[in-house]
Amino acid sequence: MPSPRLAAILLSLILPSLAQAKAWQGIDPGRSTAADAVARLGEPVGRVKRGAQTILLYKGDRAVAGTREAQVRCREDGVVEEITVFLASPLDAESIEGTYGRPRTRTFTDTFQKVWLYPQVGVTVYFDRDGGVEAIAFAAPSAPPPRAAPAPGESTPAPPTAPPQRPERAPATP
Repeated sequence: MPSPRLAAILLSLILPSLAQAKAWQGIDPGRSTAADAVARLGEPVGRVKRGAQTILLYKGDRAVAGTREAQVRCREDGVVEEITVFLASPLDAESIEGTYGRPRTRTFTDTFQKVWLYPQVGVTVYFDRDGGVEAIAFAAPSAPPPRAAPAPGESTPAPPTAPPQRPERAPATP
């Protein structure tokens, strides 16, 4: 685990905008475009098509400070949908709670790795098997879906949800 001073430095690099936590490095998912990301971060090391999405990859000598890799996932119309940041040094859970508070939801991936969800600010935190923060995803914030009022005497079951998928780093480039 990093020292408290190192954790503070990493948080200042990785999470620069606490008042607007969903933005990262000036890129605001749901508003910024792929062109905005390139203007802010430079030319990516690669662009990968996944269905209708394009992922801008920043790693190796083009990794953003404080990261091993950053993936900027863009919709077909070019708008940034999500940014996944793989940290250069793992953070601990206390550093995340100090920044975002207690998570609204604590869950696990399909490989049983811990995930904390902060949908109100569009942040998902993925932990590694040792309990350190491996990756942080930034997306547009979402409000909980409205629930229909149950009929008198009935309860409304929670809607089923699939476990979050663990983000995957891009393969090494030659």
